[in-house]
Amino acid sequence: MALLWTLASGTTQPPSSSRPPVTTVRSTPRNCPLFPPVCSKSSPRVCGRTPRGECQRFENICHLLLANGQRQPEGVRHTRDIDCRNVKGTGAANRRPCYNPCPARPVVCQRSPPSQHICVRSRNSRQCKVLANSCQLRNQNCHSQPRNNWLRTDRRRCGRLQLGDKPQGCLRVQVRPTRRTTTRRSTTGRTTTRSA
Repeated sequence: MALLWTLASGTTQPPSSSRPPVTTVRSTPRNCPLFPPVCSKSSPRVCGRTPRGECQRFENICHLLLANGQRQPEGVRHTRDIDCRNVKGTGAANRRPCYNPCPARPVVCQRSPPSQHICVRSRNSRQCKVLANSCQLRNQNCHSQPRNNWLRTDRRRCGRLQLGDKPQGCLRVQVRPTRRTTTRRSTTGRTTTRSA
């Protein structure tokens, strides 16, 4: 029988009992739409958080899923709506750092060299003072009265104030106007001379 099988098959190797490899087929293609049927024009806006700590508002959860699939921005995830408290509108142009509520107690800030000290002004722009860094500015806004009263401003507005000095009147900083240069283009390319 083995000789007959060999002559019929034309080979001397015994029949293999192993089955051919099984290939798995994806049930959904990679370019499947990311818009679930739950989204509509009346769907609420959602907040997305990037790995860099920035938050962005999206028209609905479908737009967030689409942005995540297209990596625009990469790694964006759905987060609490309060994290977008500082974000005014939708879109990447309105992306801002996620809202970070004040801690229960002041944070111990690291020391900064004088070259990295910052100048801050009050909200009414009447007083200015020097702080060590953004960490100290946050402590001032979170745990001083009135709260959220100080904003970072131009270093020149603090003049000769140093770290630890009492707030004083802000100095005025003159802004130099930028000159606009206009170039005239000739349509004919000919030079014209004016006669006196």
